[in-house]
Amino acid sequence: MAIKYAIQHINRKGVTTGSMETKYYAQAKYDGVTSQADIAQMVSQISAISVGDVLSVMNTVSMLLSIELANGRIVDLGDLGRFRATLRSKSCDKPEEFKREMIHGNRVIFVPGAQIRHKMTNASYLKADLSGLSAESGKNPSNPSGEESDPSKPTPGNETGGSNQNEDHLGV
Repeated sequence: MAIKYAIQHINRKGVTTGSMETKYYAQAKYDGVTSQADIAQMVSQISAISVGDVLSVMNTVSMLLSIELANGRIVDLGDLGRFRATLRSKSCDKPEEFKREMIHGNRVIFVPGAQIRHKMTNASYLKADLSGLSAESGKNPSNPSGEESDPSKPTPGNETGGSNQNEDHLGV
């Protein structure tokens, strides 16, 4: 299987010319969502562990992960990867001027483990066949205005779904 992509565009002012430039880039197109239940079913099919036991372990790991991150620890899950918390804050000129209230958020950073990095390094890519996409105009019928799209947000029709439609394929 391959990671599907589509060509998207963004309009922005040119640095040297000041005029509007159109740039094109690849944007991943997802085939759906593989849920926790789907993963638990797959693990159950390739091991001697029941779906309920897999879900129990996954829920426990999730709970412990959140506790450890909230306690300021990095959580290393081996080949899966590492999780760590980072902070967002306002800046100040001198360290003594900094107040705790200047912290306005946090995020969790995931760094994939060696197995995932290796698999993604060797990933293949396939241009998505977007039905109804006009090759001449380059406009997507779900975005007829041609306005700039946000690559961090899923496009309509790609935000939901399920695991692979082929029930026998484990994706492993």
